[in-house]
Amino acid sequence: MASIDDDLGGIAADPRTDWDTLHWLAENHPSLRPAVAENPATYPELLEALATLGDPEIDAALARRETTAASTEPAEPPASDPAHPAPAAAWAHTPGEAAPIGHDQPGVEDTGEIDAVSAEDSRAAPSVAAGAAEGSWFANGSFDGAPAGYSTMAPPVRSPAARPAAYPRRQSKAPRFVLAVLLPVLVLVALTALALSMLDGGSPEDSTAAEAPAQAQSSEEAEGESEDESAEEPEPSPTPEPPTPEELRAEVAALPGESSCESPAEDGEVLAALASATTQDGSWVEPEDGTLVQETLTGLQESCGSSHAAALFLDLRESEETASALRGTAEDMGSAWIQAAAPAQGLALTSFVSPDGNVLCELADTLRCRVLQHSFAAPDGCTEGVTYSIAVDRAAEPDCENPVPQQGQQVLGYGQTASNEFFACTSFQSQMSCWNQLTGEGINLSASRNWTY
Repeated sequence: MASIDDDLGGIAADPRTDWDTLHWLAENHPSLRPAVAENPATYPELLEALATLGDPEIDAALARRETTAASTEPAEPPASDPAHPAPAAAWAHTPGEAAPIGHDQPGVEDTGEIDAVSAEDSRAAPSVAAGAAEGSWFANGSFDGAPAGYSTMAPPVRSPAARPAAYPRRQSKAPRFVLAVLLPVLVLVALTALALSMLDGGSPEDSTAAEAPAQAQSSEEAEGESEDESAEEPEPSPTPEPPTPEELRAEVAALPGESSCESPAEDGEVLAALASATTQDGSWVEPEDGTLVQETLTGLQESCGSSHAAALFLDLRESEETASALRGTAEDMGSAWIQAAAPAQGLALTSFVSPDGNVLCELADTLRCRVLQHSFAAPDGCTEGVTYSIAVDRAAEPDCENPVPQQGQQVLGYGQTASNEFFACTSFQSQMSCWNQLTGEGINLSASRNWTY
C-alpha cells in the first residue's frame, strides 16, 4: 500500500507547486525534502534552511540543482503572479514573532492560525505555517520555530496528479488606503445631512403628532395579522375511509399466502374485520363469506401447518370476543379437517389419574398433567407438585400457576389411552406418556424423572 509520502512526492517535485505548499512539505514530510530541494520552484530561503540540515540526500539534491541551474535559468514565479506570492523572509524571523507567510495581507488580523482554505475545494491542503529561525529543526524533522497556534496536521491525501488548492491571495494595500481617505468624508457628509434634517424637521410636537398615526396604524396591522392567523388554522386531517367489504374479502382470501405463520391472533384479526363488516344479527349477510372463512382456514393449514391452523380455529370457536357468525362457522366446520401426525384412539375422558394416584391429567383445548410426588428438581415457581401443559402450537412447558386439582378423577389403567381431538395420554407402569396428535411432540412423566420428546 502506498504511503502518503509516495502520494505527495509528485507535488514536492512539481515546478508548478506554490511556495507555501513546498514549505509545508519540507516541514512535515522529511522524506520529501530532497525532492523539494531539487524542485526549481523552491525559493532561496527554504533552500538555505535545507542546506543547514546536513542531510546527504538533501545536499546531493542541492548539488544537482546547481548543476541544472548552470545550464538552465531557474523558473521563478513572477512577482506579479497572485498564485505565487513571494514569502517575506520565510525563515528569517525570530522565535515568538508572527510568521510572515500568508499573514501580511492588509486588513487581516494576525491570530497565529492557519490561513483558511478556499471554500471551493474543502479537500485542499491547509496553508503552511511558515516562519522559524534558520536551523531550528528537530532531529526527527519536526519544525521548531512555528508560532504558537499553528497546526502541524497533515493535509488530506491527494493524488500526485492533483494540483494543490490555491491559497488566499494577498490583498492589495490600495483598498485600505482608499477606505482611510473616504471614511472621514462619508462621516462628514452624514453629519451634515443629519444637521440639515434637524433644522428642517420642525418642533418636537410635530414629530410626536406625526408618530401617533404611524403607531396606531402599526397596532391595527398587528391586530389584523392576529385575526388572519387565527382564521388560518389548519384543517384537521380527514378520517381515512374504512375498507369496503370487497377489500376485506380480498384480504381474507389472500391470507394463506401472506400470513407470517407466527401469530394466529393476527390472522384472526383479519377474519374478525370481515365479520364486523359483513354480518348482521349474528349471521352473514352473504352466506359465501362463511364459505370463504372455511376455505381460508384450510388454506392456512397447507401454508402454515396444522398447529397454526388449529390454534386459530380454537380461538374462533372458544373466544367470547369472536363474532357470533364467525364462531358459528368454526363450530359448523368441526375439527375433522385438521390433519394429525400422531393420531390416537382412546377413551373420551376429560380428566383422569394414574393407577398409583401420582399423576393427574386434563384434556381440553390444552393438555395439562401434574406430578404430585417427585424426586427430580422442580422448575422455578413449582412448590406443590409440578404441572406441565401442551398447547396445539406449543411444546410442553411448566405451568405451575394452573395446577390440575385433585377431584377424584377416573383411573386410567395401565396400557389404556385417553384422547380428544388434539391430545392423547397412555398410562404405563413406569410413566404417563402424553402427546400432541398434530405434531407428535409430547412428555413422559413419573415420580423419578420427566422428559420431553
